Amino acid sequence: MVESEEPEKEEREESEEEEETTEGEEAVEETTEETEEVSEEGAEEGGAGGVVETEEYYRIMFPKGKEFRYVFTALANLLQESNLIIDSEGIKMKSIDPSKVSLVILNIPGSGLEEYTVTKELKVGISFDLVKKILKRVKAREKVELGVDTAKNRFFITIYTKKGREGGFYRRFGLPIINIAEEEVPEPKLEYPVRIRMDMGVFVDVLSAANEVSDSVRFIAKEDSFSILAEGEGGKAIETTYTSSDEVFYEYSVQGSHDSTYSVELLLDFIKPMKQISETVTIEFDNNKPLKLTMDFAIGSIQFYLAPRVA
Repeated sequence: MVESEEPEKEEREESEEEEETTEGEEAVEETTEETEEVSEEGAEEGGAGGVVETEEYYRIMFPKGKEFRYVFTALANLLQESNLIIDSEGIKMKSIDPSKVSLVILNIPGSGLEEYTVTKELKVGISFDLVKKILKRVKAREKVELGVDTAKNRFFITIYTKKGREGGFYRRFGLPIINIAEEEVPEPKLEYPVRIRMDMGVFVDVLSAANEVSDSVRFIAKEDSFSILAEGEGGKAIETTYTSSDEVFYEYSVQGSHDSTYSVELLLDFIKPMKQISETVTIEFDNNKPLKLTMDFAIGSIQFYLAPRVA
């Protein structure tokens, strides 16, 4: 499946790569200057780049760099640090942001990855301040390996061409595994009367327009319509309304009428990167209850909960 991409899709991804190169210039400089905590350990053809893998080295290969880049960019926009729980089934994360108004739950099954050699549970504490220095180097069609060496207490991000290890050229970055004392966070057990699955691009565009007017956005769901409103200073306001039968919806289930307000800035920080890899978003909410967004992508899914703004 990885090798049989449609021509127009390849052209779109190549276009994305050109944009990524421009956007990443500043990040490249920052990563190069970082000499103590982020070390570049391989940028050559063949060879091991000076890294000797121990018997406690576990390898996870992402078939396309775009999933790795945009998932971790979304996480980095929300979190400063977090523990990745990696076991024989896959990669999981459940973390609350520093302001404690949002929760993210990540699930990437090992079965959807190109290579997965993890046989026991690993807890990998990562600093997103360090990881995001590397993310903009990753292009859409490259392959990315996440390696964990428990003997050295380090993890590695290795960027290959689309041919993977067979291509010869790679760049490897080594980072420390940090100790993070995270409180156990139970997954919210909420029943929502609103469940709407809609086009992700449309959702992001509507929220971006709302963000030009206000720092908060109001969702109003009725059985026959869904409205997104923002009101700012000086009488500025914007309202977007869709009927339940509109083509932007893939699923529309609303019982009664429901109204809640959320931070549009936090929403956009998280979903803008995910727009690159998720075609749809499932929106669930209730009156003055946390918003739940579910975004599926090629190799996994991510859930984002956001506390309401209550006047």
